[in-house]
Amino acid sequence: MRAGALACLLGVQAAIVSVATIAHADPQVTTRVSARKVEVGEPFSVQLSALVTPGEPIPNDPRLAPPAGATIQGGPAVGTSMVSINGSTRVGIDASWQLVSNAPGRVKIPAPSVLWQGKRVSGQAVEVEVVPASGRRRPQSPFLLPGGPGLFGQIFGGHDPFADDDDDDEPQPALDEKLELKTAPDPYVFLHARADKKEAVVGEQVTVSFYIYQRVNVEMAPARDASMTDFIRMSMISTPGFEPPFRTRAGGKTYMARLIDRVALFPVRTGDLHVGPMTIKFSGQHVGRMVDRSSEDLVIHVTEPPRAGRPPGYVLGDVGRFSLSATVEPRRLTQGGSIAVTVQVKGSGNFPQTLAVPARTGVEWLDPEKRESIGPQGAIITGYRSFGYVVRIQEQGQVELGKIDLPYWDPTSKRYEVASVELGKVDVAPSATPDPRASASASPSAAPGADPAAPKGEADPFATLPAPRATLGAFIAPSAPLFDGASLYVVIAAPPLAYGLLATAAAGARRLRSRRAAGASSPTRLANVALDEADQARERGDTKALSAAVERAIHHAIKAATDLESRGILLGDLTKELEDAGVSEDLASRTRSLLDEASALRFDPGASAASLEELAKRGRAVVRDLLAVSGRARG
Repeated sequence: MRAGALACLLGVQAAIVSVATIAHADPQVTTRVSARKVEVGEPFSVQLSALVTPGEPIPNDPRLAPPAGATIQGGPAVGTSMVSINGSTRVGIDASWQLVSNAPGRVKIPAPSVLWQGKRVSGQAVEVEVVPASGRRRPQSPFLLPGGPGLFGQIFGGHDPFADDDDDDEPQPALDEKLELKTAPDPYVFLHARADKKEAVVGEQVTVSFYIYQRVNVEMAPARDASMTDFIRMSMISTPGFEPPFRTRAGGKTYMARLIDRVALFPVRTGDLHVGPMTIKFSGQHVGRMVDRSSEDLVIHVTEPPRAGRPPGYVLGDVGRFSLSATVEPRRLTQGGSIAVTVQVKGSGNFPQTLAVPARTGVEWLDPEKRESIGPQGAIITGYRSFGYVVRIQEQGQVELGKIDLPYWDPTSKRYEVASVELGKVDVAPSATPDPRASASASPSAAPGADPAAPKGEADPFATLPAPRATLGAFIAPSAPLFDGASLYVVIAAPPLAYGLLATAAAGARRLRSRRAAGASSPTRLANVALDEADQARERGDTKALSAAVERAIHHAIKAATDLESRGILLGDLTKELEDAGVSEDLASRTRSLLDEASALRFDPGASAASLEELAKRGRAVVRDLLAVSGRARG
């Protein structure tokens, strides 16, 4: 029996080890070399790529042992990597080392390795043939980024991309005149940003591209993205930094330019909005060590679409080209039941966050569930966003659901358009709940002594009288009635008094419940509850929940301070409405600005913990000041 238990335990352990092995397969590690044949003194690079399935720990600490017959001169230059293999995505790191051969012969380069899950995982050993120097030194690659000089040696065929030699027949990277600049901010390496437009309306797509211009070998640290505070941003390329390079000129000199990021920006407010600079630290012989290089801080002038001809219901920021479609299921239901209405917005641009649903008595629309598939297609952001509503219907008969309209500004045609969809009718059958009123009373039974000749169902009025006396007898006084004199008055007065006492108690209980309910649903309490929810969302790092909670807290505080329903006021008009309601100009401006920032931060997947902390802190300050306005008004 003990042997069987031991065998069972070993089997369970083996199963656990097997599951652990499946859950964490070793990284896919490959080794590449920039050239299989080099000259003595000619630099070449060795690259290690270590990829894992997304969600698994990323490999780190790449190492390469010094080979016999060559010297490691630089590296490792390490960068992140993301590739697609047969439809599946892998992520990891690329590391490269620069080596120089010392003497002719065959150099055996040991397998480089990475550290992963507490163990070292190796690539493959490679061999390079070293021949005597020919006297013509081959130029080094201009980049020492993740992938190493060898990557550019393969792209450029070993040719110097910066040599202005018109007689050289070796292939060169394409010359892109669109990237040519009149001046060069730096003679060796710099960043350049450009936007496809300098003026836009709120919600209109602005595409910003960031480039590296380079003339010498450098190492680079991960980029610090531009702030883009007043924009909703979406990436336009799936693998930033891995686009092909191009030759171009800046300040009369030849540079190699590479696109490192491209984003679609949707401005969320008017004014001169700053994109902010992208910053990268570079290290190199001509540059120095960890030297910052920053791109230009582009400024986009943003206005509202024209007010002339603006259709009713237009929401500031709904910009692009859209169409609407809808499904309603089922079309037949019972009174008091629900149907599902799904409205899909399809097109390109800054998709609407809400839709205006038709309102009518007896039809209740609950908050929608949103689904979307939005991303870059060519040079625009396109896709769809659907809104799934549950609609409760209390009427009966044929109920017309109405029509949903989506007014939007088309930046291409420079005019307003309205996308519409008819929802049609639904047949609502009466509820099957029985009538609570009684149908009819049963016929009363005939009382004892009732006159048989009386009509059926009619009682004899003398049936309860005593029978007549047949003989004389002594007088017997009748017994005193139970309720007589003072007791009769007490009995008569008791019901009204009891009713009055009960009515007074019930009214007091109702007032108490009303005060409690009013306190529970007061705007002041709801604002404080929303602030507590914002703090909880901040601790979880939930950007969307935090932004939504801050917005709710501000709207409740506005209600408490001014009795305004701010959710129904356009953000562009909110400042004036608050000032007219007695709020100071500074507090009204801060309130409007914070609502803008909360709306923008909700859809920023890269929001930092510091920005979440700052939003929660400013939200609490604005709510406190608004509630103070409410207190002064009551005083």
